[in-house]
Amino acid sequence: MRIVEYALKYASSLGIPETHVVFAESRGFRVEVEADAISKVSFSKSSSLNITIIVDKKIASVATNDLSENNVKRAIDRAFSMARASRPNPFWSGLPEPKPYPEVEGLYDDRIANMDAELMVELMKTGLQSVKETSTKVTVMQGCLSTGEGRTIIANSNGIFGESKGTSVSAYLVTVAKEGSEIGSFALEDAVSRRLDIDVEELGESAAKKALESLHLKPIRGFKGPVILDYDVAGGIFSVLSSAYNGYFIWRNSSPLKGKIGEQIAVEELTVIDDGTLPSGIASSPFDREGSPTMRKVIIEKGILKTYINNTFTARILQMSPTGNASSLLNVAPTNTIVKPGDWSIDEMIESVKQGLFVRRFSGSIRVQDGLVSGAVKQAFYIENGEKKYPVKECMISGNLYQMIRNISAISRETKVKRGLITPVLKVEELAVV
Repeated sequence: MRIVEYALKYASSLGIPETHVVFAESRGFRVEVEADAISKVSFSKSSSLNITIIVDKKIASVATNDLSENNVKRAIDRAFSMARASRPNPFWSGLPEPKPYPEVEGLYDDRIANMDAELMVELMKTGLQSVKETSTKVTVMQGCLSTGEGRTIIANSNGIFGESKGTSVSAYLVTVAKEGSEIGSFALEDAVSRRLDIDVEELGESAAKKALESLHLKPIRGFKGPVILDYDVAGGIFSVLSSAYNGYFIWRNSSPLKGKIGEQIAVEELTVIDDGTLPSGIASSPFDREGSPTMRKVIIEKGILKTYINNTFTARILQMSPTGNASSLLNVAPTNTIVKPGDWSIDEMIESVKQGLFVRRFSGSIRVQDGLVSGAVKQAFYIENGEKKYPVKECMISGNLYQMIRNISAISRETKVKRGLITPVLKVEELAVV
C-alpha cells in the first residue's frame, strides 16, 4: 500500500535506522439486544497507521487515523523527537528479518463481507425466537451479533512486507429464567467463527436450556474433591496457562515454568498446541504483529513442557527462536490454543464422580505468578453418586493452577471453539469447594 511505503521511505530519509509500520482497516455491523428486544443496530468503519521507530535502541511509537502524506510525515517527525528524548532499551537487538509466510486457509468469507444490517437483524430475531420457543420462562437480558471484515499490512525497514485480510462473526446471549418468584442464575452462550456458519437457533435454544437448568438453586456444604470444568471454565484455565509459557513472562521471572522445558509439568494425558496457521482459526494469520511467520508448535506434549512462545525480542533474550507470537514488537501473546481431546464422554465423567461439582462459569482470579485460583462458581451443579442432582447456589472454589494440571483425571473427547481456544471439558481432582 502506498502510504505504508511512503512512511518507510520518509523515515529512511531522516536517517532512522529501524522503522516498523502497521496499517489496519476494519468495518462491521453490530446488532444489540436488551430485555428480549433489539435495542441498537450500528455500523463502524476505521483505518489506522501505527509507526514505530528505533534509534540507538530508543523506541517510540505513534498512531494516526489521518492517512494523508503530510500527517504521516508529521507523525514520524513526532516519533523521531520522542525517540531521541527516550531512554534506550538495553535488551533491544533489532527488528525481525523477512521469512516466507505460510498459506493459511479459511480466513475470509465473502458472505460475511457482504452482509447487511437487515439480514443481521433477521438472524438475531431468529435467535430470540428460538429462546422463547424453548421456554417462555426465559428472558434474554442482553445479547449481540456482530460481523467484522478487516485487512492488515505489516512492513519494516528490513524488507518485511505482509498483507492479510479476514472476516469474523460472533454472537452471544445472556439469559435468565424466572418461575414464580424465583429467579435463576444467569446463563451465557456464545459462538464465534471466521465463516457464516453460526447456528443462531441452536444458540438461542442452548442459552434458554442453560437458564432453565439454573432454577431451584440449593446450598451445599463445603468439601474437597473432583470438579468438572465445562468448556468456558476450562478455556479460562488454559488462557491463563498460556501466560505461564509466554516468553515475556519467562524473561521477567514472572512464571514458575521458567527453566522447566523438558520437565513433566502436567498429567500425561494433557497436550497443548499453539497454532497460528490453523485453518479458519479466529487467531490465525500468515504473520504476527511484528511480521514474523506464524507456525504450529506443541507447547505441552503428554504433560512435558516442550517450549515457550516468543516474538523476536524475547526469543533473542532467551536464546530461542521466534514462534510467530508477537502481539507487538515487545510483547507476546498466544494464537489459537488447542487442547488435545481425551477419551471420556461428558456423561462418563459425571458418572465417575461420587461427590463433586459440574461448573459452567467461574468468576474469580488465577494468578500466573504462583498459580493461586480463587473465586465464585456460578451455573454449577452438585454431583452425587454419578448423577447431576441439582443446581447449587453461588459458592467458592480454590486451588492452584499448576497443581490442577497435575490433577486432571479425565479429558472429554468433545471439544468446543471458544474464541482463540479449542478446549475439551476437564475433570480435576482435589479442588476445595466452600
